[in-house]
Amino acid sequence: MKALIIAAHGSRKNESNAEVASLADRLSKKATGSFESVDYAFLQFAEPLLESKIEELARKGIKKIVIFPFFIAAGSHIRTDIPEIVKKSAAAHGDIEFIVTDHLGKIQAVEEIILREVMH
Repeated sequence: MKALIIAAHGSRKNESNAEVASLADRLSKKATGSFESVDYAFLQFAEPLLESKIEELARKGIKKIVIFPFFIAAGSHIRTDIPEIVKKSAAAHGDIEFIVTDHLGKIQAVEEIILREVMH
């Protein structure tokens, strides 16, 4: 069983967190057959925290977790926090394969998305 987690910063504003939840829901509908579960988690300020989401998926028997960092730039959450959480989770759950993808801002397709949006 394979799961995808959209890992975002988290906000004190519920509307911002709801956008991430909505994105995960839309992705879930498009990823049918690829992932048993498409979830979201936050690094701070909002629930569920990434560590908690990983634990929840581990209890459900997920054996592969793909984490997509929904961040524009490689700050401390990308360089330190997510790798540390994954390292700790991998040590606790040796039977789960963890994959952390490039963060959003590093994906080349972002350039085309921006240009498509601004070239109306």
